[in-house]
Amino acid sequence: MESASDAPRTVSVYSTPTRVLAAVGLAICAALAVNLIAAGTPGSIWHFLPWLLFVGWGIFLLLWRPCLLVSPDGLTVRNILREHTIPFSELTSLRVIHTVMLDTSAGRISSWGAPGAGKIGPRLARTGPANLPSLPHTQTVIQNQWDLWERSHSLMMHDAETSSQHSPDSQPAHPSKVTIRWNVPAVVVGVLLLVLGVISTLS
Repeated sequence: MESASDAPRTVSVYSTPTRVLAAVGLAICAALAVNLIAAGTPGSIWHFLPWLLFVGWGIFLLLWRPCLLVSPDGLTVRNILREHTIPFSELTSLRVIHTVMLDTSAGRISSWGAPGAGKIGPRLARTGPANLPSLPHTQTVIQNQWDLWERSHSLMMHDAETSSQHSPDSQPAHPSKVTIRWNVPAVVVGVLLLVLGVISTLS
């Protein structure tokens, strides 16, 4: 089962069951933390609260954060500790099987949060010819936005060629490249919580 946000320009594609599991885990951690603060002794709070925070942060990183953002200009793949920005100009092919794999000019990038086709393959279409498998939701969202970008890009290139004929000094804009960024805040917070938990255990 998949879900997408209703954002007008950027669509967030993620696995709904994974998000539900993350919400349940975070709610349990929050309830335990509140109960510990309300009824625990200062010693028990010091020993257990850092580990509850660390577990909650891990649940957020592993289950909630990974997703695939589809915008008019390209894709943003949010994995656990890294974020990939892929302009449509650098996307060469899309494969949605058990996982979502994106072939780009910088190599193959997998999305850990976007749902694939499932272990039993694509579902059968509820409308149209019988026994015709429907495309996975992730593939449909990406392909629709990719097609829109290609049509828009073709019009822009045609306009650029027309203007360059009238103005020879004008140059087309350089295409964007695939960028990879580490989620530094997540790493820093996780390390601090881990260190705090170790100190509370040893003290």
